[in-house]
Amino acid sequence: MKRISLFLLSLFAVIMSKAQNITDTISLQQHEVVSVANPVAFKHISKTVHIINREQIRNSTANSIDDLLRIYGGADVRSRGAMGVQSDINIRGGGFDQGLIMVNGISLNDPQTGHHNLNQAVDLEDIEKIEIFEGASGRWFGANAFSGGLNIITNTNNAKALDLSMSGGQYGYFAGRLAYSYKIAKLMNKTSVAIKKSDGYVRDTDFSIINLNHNTSLKLNNGLLHFNIGAMDKGFGANSFYTPKYPDQYEHIRTYFTSASFETGERIKFKSNVYWRRNLDRFELFREDKNWYVKQGDVFVNDADTAGFNTPGGLFPYKGHNYHRTDVAGADAGVKFESLLGKTSFDLSFKNEKIISNVLGESMNDTIFISNSDGFYTKSKNRNNINFAVNQLIIKNNLNLSLGMSVFYNDDFGTYLSPGIDMGYFITRNIKVFASSNHAIRLPTFTDLYYQGPTNKANPDLKPETSISTEAGIKLFYDNINASFSGFYRLGRDIIDWIKYDTGGKWQSANLTSLNTYGVSLSLNYSFMNKFINFGGLKYSWITSGKQNSGIISLYALDFLKHNFNLYVNHDILKNLSASWSLAIQKRNGSYIDFRTSRQTDYKTNTLLNLKLIYELRNFELNVSANNLLGKQYYDIGNVLQPGLWLIGGIKYHLSR
Repeated sequence: MKRISLFLLSLFAVIMSKAQNITDTISLQQHEVVSVANPVAFKHISKTVHIINREQIRNSTANSIDDLLRIYGGADVRSRGAMGVQSDINIRGGGFDQGLIMVNGISLNDPQTGHHNLNQAVDLEDIEKIEIFEGASGRWFGANAFSGGLNIITNTNNAKALDLSMSGGQYGYFAGRLAYSYKIAKLMNKTSVAIKKSDGYVRDTDFSIINLNHNTSLKLNNGLLHFNIGAMDKGFGANSFYTPKYPDQYEHIRTYFTSASFETGERIKFKSNVYWRRNLDRFELFREDKNWYVKQGDVFVNDADTAGFNTPGGLFPYKGHNYHRTDVAGADAGVKFESLLGKTSFDLSFKNEKIISNVLGESMNDTIFISNSDGFYTKSKNRNNINFAVNQLIIKNNLNLSLGMSVFYNDDFGTYLSPGIDMGYFITRNIKVFASSNHAIRLPTFTDLYYQGPTNKANPDLKPETSISTEAGIKLFYDNINASFSGFYRLGRDIIDWIKYDTGGKWQSANLTSLNTYGVSLSLNYSFMNKFINFGGLKYSWITSGKQNSGIISLYALDFLKHNFNLYVNHDILKNLSASWSLAIQKRNGSYIDFRTSRQTDYKTNTLLNLKLIYELRNFELNVSANNLLGKQYYDIGNVLQPGLWLIGGIKYHLSR
């Protein structure tokens, strides 16, 4: 990995030296970043931001959103299940709860657990682009943009269009999608339905995922009204997902989402959103099915095996599944305008987070029957969040200055201020130096606060964790090239993690005193015009932590990617035939307890190579992909084996007029 680091730094230096006398038009500056308080050209962002565009998505080797983030975003994706079944997204060494997930600018982190953050009713093909922000971003987005965040922006179609696709492959894999764009009077509509399923690559890794999504837009004389509704149904075998001690796990999730937005104005711009998201989660530690465990009376049995836990007093039988229902509802409004002082924005938001459960929360006076089960919701928790943010962007000659603050209030944890400043200066037409410092907080999830299980013990007195992230670096903008190199430092306080002091103890949620994380990152993106290579790029990051485990076994906080290298390229082979490649080389810090040997085991270096061949003919596209082309056996999370070589072939049809 040291040789890779030296090679990348040398490559960046060569590019920088050749850019000194370049005076060609900068084209990449036209990309607008819409997630920030003041939407601005990409080149005026004075912190590390990655944009995954539509062309990259369409030609990607990815089969799910998490794969896309791994390839193009340089994110640390820790997968338990394949093809988007369940993955944790970690940014800059942060945990899976520390990154903010937005869809069309709406914050949609799941308050139960970050494991559900990517359970959004959005199919890969419905995405126009993704914006990824590295580093604390509390002054823009309020709570939970702790180590970074991402905004998934969905696409719409202003013309009548029909899209059909089907694919199949190993392990009984099948995927199909139908999308139709149409106009009714003045209403522009797009409806899509997608299904994806597999028998699984090993025992208890089967899955079935259905996504429904509908968008309606109406242009008014003085603005734009947009309505979105979506639903997702996902069931999957969860072999050893949360503990290898009980491998026959299963989870079923249903997610519903709806939002309405209105925007208007030219000199003074106003935008507001109203939204609601519900996530229903049924977790089965012992999978209930005719081929697994069947409930007989008050116990679950599988032939002669009774589901339960061995205790000194004998077998304690498994009582039943965990049920959770989380609701996130809110409204926000923002005003943006330009003056002699630059671009100014004011944003106000309210969000309610609620859970009812038979495991998480505080005991209710009255129980609620759980439909399609024989259980009851017995616990609940409700909390309110209010955030007010003001941000100012000043662009003066070669100087970019962005500063602001958010004031966040939660009725359980009180008030927190998150100030921040980003500065950038163009030392030449094409080269920019930048520095930033921002504050952020992250609220404990309901799992952090309340989960009690056979191997876990939560702490209801947890405090929010806070961070100050600083960054400095240099960026290059030239024609179809953009590149950046930066160093960063995150000072974390009261970091929330699940820890244990010996291998035989329970995992306990706790606030660590501090966790200081620092590192460097490099990215290079190149879009070629009418060349053999259509586009390509690379990303590399090196991260380390200033705190050693000191005898504490950490479940998440110390298991970051120390080295993360990603390379991707799309090129032509013959007329109408192209190929996309992606390569990831990853070395994870930390270790896990190997269930088979009971030994502390270091993570190995993962090398993953993916290939996709694409043939286009009129309205049709034929494709063949090979995931994990080298057939490597690897783990993103200890004891949860990932699939080897997976071959998939598909066909797409597009008709528009």
